[in-house]
Amino acid sequence: MGKWIAGLLARLRRVAPERLLLVILALVALGLWWAAVRVLPRPLEVTALAVGDGDAYLIRAPSGRCILLDGGSRSQAKVGTEVLVPNLLLLGARRLDAVIISHPDADHVNGLPDVLEELPVARVLDPEIPDEGTDYQQVVAICKAKAIPRFQLRAGQQINLDRQTRLRILAPGSNLLVGTSSDTNNNSLVCLLEYGRTRMLFTGDLQEEGEALLRSRVNDLQADVLTAAHHGSRNGTSEALLDAVRPRIVVISAQGGEEHPHPGTLRRLRDRGAVILRTDVHGQIRLRSNGSTWRFTTFRNGVR
Repeated sequence: MGKWIAGLLARLRRVAPERLLLVILALVALGLWWAAVRVLPRPLEVTALAVGDGDAYLIRAPSGRCILLDGGSRSQAKVGTEVLVPNLLLLGARRLDAVIISHPDADHVNGLPDVLEELPVARVLDPEIPDEGTDYQQVVAICKAKAIPRFQLRAGQQINLDRQTRLRILAPGSNLLVGTSSDTNNNSLVCLLEYGRTRMLFTGDLQEEGEALLRSRVNDLQADVLTAAHHGSRNGTSEALLDAVRPRIVVISAQGGEEHPHPGTLRRLRDRGAVILRTDVHGQIRLRSNGSTWRFTTFRNGVR
């Protein structure tokens, strides 16, 4: 090693001073660039996976922690093995810190058994709405078999993803709604993702009754980004909710057709001047926040 260093120093002495200075400056610049890359904060990323008539959102915090919010479809026969698992791996989510279920309908959970079988999952969180559906019960059974902890989520709780990123649970309350047009939908988990000054509101399949209760209980629903409730159906994302949220971007996870999203819902969103992003039109949708603003990209080159 000593001979190698001595040889290097001898060669450097033969280099013209101006060239040697350029080499030193280049090395210093490279070192500074590498240090800056290592300390620059990563953005918050939210990806709406294109699952057809269903919901699946991957949330990746700047800390690297990953949460899958829902994972199901009524139109993709093998949504778990053919869409969710391969796309999660493509996105670098080889381990999930949590799987969150907004409510137990099949189009939100029927791909999750495959996710739980194929990927390490630290915990499963959901409002524990009573449901005997096969898909939800399969999730419960796999959690028990694999000793995956399950926790109930209700309004007032909070999940901290890092020092600047949190997921606040806004609904359902301790007492679930009964006697509505769809108790399962109206008791959907509603959560507000906050990073710096940016916010994104997830509304599950919330319908009119659930929206009204949410507005009466939560004073500040403002969010830059909103997921259209119930795949953009006519009985969700009302004028009153839009007044409270005032979104600049609205994400709709749907198969397309007459009902999902409904023309009336699309009209309400256009009248507000919101940017409308649809998985049936744009494919996979990725939103990034630096804590001050949102940027988005859409692409169809994921696994489908």
